[in-house]
Amino acid sequence: MSLYRCLIVALSGGLLAVTGLAGIAQAQDLALRQCAVPRELVLDEPRLPLLAKRFQDHQPVTIVVIGGASTAGSAAGDEGHSYPRRLEEALRRGHPGATITVINQGGTQRQTAEEMVARFPRDVFANNPDLVIWETGTVDAVRGIDIEEFTEALGAGIDAVRQHKAELMLVDAQYNPETSSIINFSPYLDALHRAADLDGIYVFRRYDMMRYWSDAGSFDFVARSRARQVALAGEIYRCLGERMADAVNYAAR
Repeated sequence: MSLYRCLIVALSGGLLAVTGLAGIAQAQDLALRQCAVPRELVLDEPRLPLLAKRFQDHQPVTIVVIGGASTAGSAAGDEGHSYPRRLEEALRRGHPGATITVINQGGTQRQTAEEMVARFPRDVFANNPDLVIWETGTVDAVRGIDIEEFTEALGAGIDAVRQHKAELMLVDAQYNPETSSIINFSPYLDALHRAADLDGIYVFRRYDMMRYWSDAGSFDFVARSRARQVALAGEIYRCLGERMADAVNYAAR
């Protein structure tokens, strides 16, 4: 091969490499914009001082996420695409060298807050977590559980976590424009946020974030095909995990 042809091949290869990198950068930029939310949806007053100290002292951190099917990642096909897994990946990127373990205790069964509290001794406290992230409220709203019962279950769960010297973050209901048009989530969202306010607990505002993405057109929440639903769930879980990492870092700063 002549020197001229060698140069052409080399330059062509370099151009393809640069074009490929540019494509990757554009995809990453699109993903960042797709997952973006207003700052006020992440910033909250409650802090996680014990977790902050563990990060500061470079001590191992164990986080247990307990919830239902959306925590388990069922809609995305497997636990590897769940938001707790994305949370772990994002936290490890943000704290290089730190030992961070996120244990996913999502369930395949749809459980109320009261039913989840019954799982705490086995699924949460047995892992000696530094932080418990509790996703709840969706099933209670769907089943029409009495608000007082829901509030009492929240209180029992909060007290149990504090007795075990762990910190807590609550995650409110998930949003879908179709289900939200027929189910009144407002009383359950209000009860959860009120309980958190009374006890100084950070709430990850999943409902408002997903509604923002829906209104902004970031995601088509009413995708019909099964394959698209699975892909959509994976995309949303990725965004939730990354924003949850922002929330943890903010509260533990």
